[in-house]
Amino acid sequence: MLSYQDRIERYQDLIDVKWLKSVLEDIKPDVFPEPPSEQLIKETIPDRIQAPTPYYHQYRCLQGNPLSCQESTVKENARCEQCYFPALLPTGGQLIGKQGEYKIGHSIGRRGIGRLYQGGRLSSEESVVIQEYLLPERYFSPDEQRQCQESFTTLAGLALADGRVQDVRIVLPLEAIADLSGERCYLVTSAVDGQPTLNQYCANHGAFGSKAVLAMLNQVLQTLMFLHQQKFTLPAGQMQTGIVHGNLSLDSLLWVSDSKEQDSQGFVYLTDFALWERFFDPARVDREQPDFQDDLAALGRVAFFLLNGATLDNQGQLLKPHLDSNWPDVYAPLKQFILRLIGIEPSFASAEAARTALLAIPPEEEASHWESRNAELIPIKPAWYKRFIPILVIAAILATLGIFGWLLLRSQRPSYANIPLNLCCLKDIDAVPVGEYRYGIPAAAYWYPLFRVAAEPSLEVSPTLFEQLQATFPQMSLIPHVTGTSKDAIASVQSGHTDFAIVPLTAPLPADITSTIIAYDSLVPVVAFNYPKRTKGLPDALKGEISLSQLKQLYTGAVDNWQRISSLDLDVQRYWVSDPTAQEIFTQRLFQPGEMLTTTDAESSTSTSSTSTSSTSTFITTDGVDALPTLMMLRWILQDFENTTIGSIGIAPLSQVFGQCSVYPLALAEKRQTVSPFVFNNGKAVGPGGDLCDRKGSYQPNAEALRSGIYPLAYPLAVIYPFDNSRSPIGKKVAELLLTQESQTYLRSRGMVSAYALSDAQ
Repeated sequence: MLSYQDRIERYQDLIDVKWLKSVLEDIKPDVFPEPPSEQLIKETIPDRIQAPTPYYHQYRCLQGNPLSCQESTVKENARCEQCYFPALLPTGGQLIGKQGEYKIGHSIGRRGIGRLYQGGRLSSEESVVIQEYLLPERYFSPDEQRQCQESFTTLAGLALADGRVQDVRIVLPLEAIADLSGERCYLVTSAVDGQPTLNQYCANHGAFGSKAVLAMLNQVLQTLMFLHQQKFTLPAGQMQTGIVHGNLSLDSLLWVSDSKEQDSQGFVYLTDFALWERFFDPARVDREQPDFQDDLAALGRVAFFLLNGATLDNQGQLLKPHLDSNWPDVYAPLKQFILRLIGIEPSFASAEAARTALLAIPPEEEASHWESRNAELIPIKPAWYKRFIPILVIAAILATLGIFGWLLLRSQRPSYANIPLNLCCLKDIDAVPVGEYRYGIPAAAYWYPLFRVAAEPSLEVSPTLFEQLQATFPQMSLIPHVTGTSKDAIASVQSGHTDFAIVPLTAPLPADITSTIIAYDSLVPVVAFNYPKRTKGLPDALKGEISLSQLKQLYTGAVDNWQRISSLDLDVQRYWVSDPTAQEIFTQRLFQPGEMLTTTDAESSTSTSSTSTSSTSTFITTDGVDALPTLMMLRWILQDFENTTIGSIGIAPLSQVFGQCSVYPLALAEKRQTVSPFVFNNGKAVGPGGDLCDRKGSYQPNAEALRSGIYPLAYPLAVIYPFDNSRSPIGKKVAELLLTQESQTYLRSRGMVSAYALSDAQ
């Protein structure tokens, strides 16, 4: 096909031929179509890659978006004539604040949940941006309007506590103003707040390359480090260490550059903090307070969208970073880094850790033109047999190492049998052995009631899991053999006194014993939960978390007043569950080998060493630690909470704490990583601000943290049985029965975490 310029030259050559002239003039519009007008081009190019979220559906806006509506207004009350929504501010109006007076310029559009106007300070003619937030009467009552305005003026602003002024690419409010009419609030910021968002910049300039995204991430992570670590003063004088942005998105990150060229160097500024924007959310949903991890995840999603240059796929569906098909061709280390930011891969502990990892990413190397041609045009074709020589050699080496490694590890660590594919129901399992079989289980083990077989079935009590097994397979009889400890239960299997046992796996098993994990559980430190009339409790004072070292100080009496590790002046009262196995797990995780834990209410001491007590053992006395059954412990902790001079803490199994709301389970903070034992159904960690009484059914155990062992007090529960083909296979078969979906559903209903990751969503 001829180019446009070639067509012009050919046309000019032929137009001089008289008999062709009339024909050429007729076809000229088709040969040289009129170029589209600039206005048409502008209208067909979207101004952002992510459409704005629609708000205020109760107002029937003709344009479908009250915040951007340009309809005429009723001047008397500044409302839209059609839907009666608060209209745009008139150009030339004035705002009066405590810091000065401001002139309102023309509207420059909406951003997020607010509307933006150009403005100026009258006293100095300094250019400013005025952001208008709305509290429409159909969504906010007069009392709610007043409360939001008061909170807005006391929280909208940040300053370093030491008085320093530092440019870290944050748009800070100059002043927050509440309108006396009750429906509007205004935030006055510097002129930089009117710069385009990354949403707009990406729409105009196309998808970001890997280098551009790396530069953006470096800048924003540096700013987040500053926000998350520094101490700030809020407008009302409150001091706060660490501020969460909580609202990072394509619209709250601004691209600031002196040049409009695509490849120009720009700076990314943060604006629109959730600290004050959350008051104007018309949904009025009591959401969980955002945390530092939310900022990192939001930044990862922004990077993912910038690489795509879009937020939706060709079918109009939201692009999802966990799908490889939704990723463009991108530098592999950068992709892995973004997946960690989002939390799809193991997440970073902090913005500082993330930036350190970012700076460690090697620069992307591009193959030279000659190398690319060689790779394309001169492929190397080795002889067919040579391709298999390295594979055969490696296979032989791996096989040899595998055999020796297996023999060595059999005697050094626990043996876990492979978990088979879980069938639906107990009745689907075949070849179940017939006869009487004995199983070992610790007497005081809190999980014993789940696997007990009553002598006389009761119609008033739901059957236990083992009673359901025997009802399904009446020719199989399971007889419990109660032992003193988990070690005794394991020894009974070794000696042949029992056929299998159900115990937690907290230490290496003997070489002649193997196991199959059937569920996961954990111990959790708990304190009394807050309620509306008593909000200043231990969950808030501890910020919902505690470290293992602090637990050790508490349970050895080194800390006897909460003021040592929190802001509350309360005497410490300590409890733990009256289950020797649970106590042993707790001491194993808390104390060093050789340390001996003794309590005044226990007849015997609990040692973290598997050997007998020697002269080198260190005895740690925990006078005042009361051992109680779990439910009684929780009641006592709640009663102590009513005594304003006592702050109690207890150690209880997670499965027995799940579903109640009298106590709050503390997250564990270790090695700059904080892990909560419970998460809401949306995946966010349960925090002290959430009322578990009102949100029953909306949270669950943090299954991934328990399975992976990230939560330090977690452990698996397993069926153990002899690694001996000459003995009955009943142990392995019982494990198979307990891994059916029917059994796993039963265990999850009792607060335990399923052995299968896929079952969490069931």
